[in-house]
Amino acid sequence: MNIVVTGCSKGIGYELVKLLTENHKVYGISRDLRKLKELKSSLSNPKNFQFISEDVSKISLDSINDFVESEKVDLLINNAGILVNKNFSKISYDDYRSVMDVNFWGAFSLTQLLLDKLSKAKGQVINISSMGGVNNSSKFPGLSLYSSSKAAVSVLTECLAVELEQFEINVNAFALGAVQTEMLNDAFPEYKANISAIEMATFIVNFIDSSKNLVNGQVFRIANSNP
Repeated sequence: MNIVVTGCSKGIGYELVKLLTENHKVYGISRDLRKLKELKSSLSNPKNFQFISEDVSKISLDSINDFVESEKVDLLINNAGILVNKNFSKISYDDYRSVMDVNFWGAFSLTQLLLDKLSKAKGQVINISSMGGVNNSSKFPGLSLYSSSKAAVSVLTECLAVELEQFEINVNAFALGAVQTEMLNDAFPEYKANISAIEMATFIVNFIDSSKNLVNGQVFRIANSNP
């Protein structure tokens, strides 16, 4: 398969690349060029990994077409995300733009830019959402903006599953609970999750391997704690 993974310089995205490049061609997108180079050097099959240092909210159609050489993309994993942990009364419009640009528009834009390649492959899109963006889940002070952005991703998933059905593209999302990553540490500095990034990445890869054409438009709650 030809797979595009965003936000792959750390955390779950980093571990996804390590697993997926064992058998597939992976195109990674992240702003952190140094970590992308470190990731490639650590892989058992580095030839299966190409990367570009770009902001997912600003990448152009020409850039993505030059980068992803294949005519088909079998899978897009919209994993890139940022978090602002700030009291509601202190949140600014700049905070809103930074979070929504990456967490929501990044997923929206990449899916749109890769639509032709995904269509040719009858591929699938997996969006990484959060339990914080799911109705009737636990909510926490300081995370109103982050959780709202992930709620938008969850609803976008449901909308795209309907809109892209004509292209035979499946779109699903994982609303993740606590996974031990840098982002979790930013949100809950004293909390230690009992699920590691590699464990969650393994779960996602297993889903990919077994779910083709079986599910569409689902937002799966993947959590045993929140946080």
